[in-house]
Amino acid sequence: MKRLTTRRARRDRGQQLTEFTLLSAALLVMGGGLMHFAPDMLDVITIYIRGFYVILGFPLG
Repeated sequence: MKRLTTRRARRDRGQQLTEFTLLSAALLVMGGGLMHFAPDMLDVITIYIRGFYVILGFPLG
């Protein structure tokens, strides 16, 4: 019984690593595409985040 749980844990760990790698690669490709095709969108995101900084009272840096 102990062998079955060990095999299962290894298989789950491999699946987690694969999913994490795929999601990280998708995020990287999406970020690169955004920077290449729509650089003005980064300004919008920056303004959006700075709005939260102002509301929460954090210093803008």
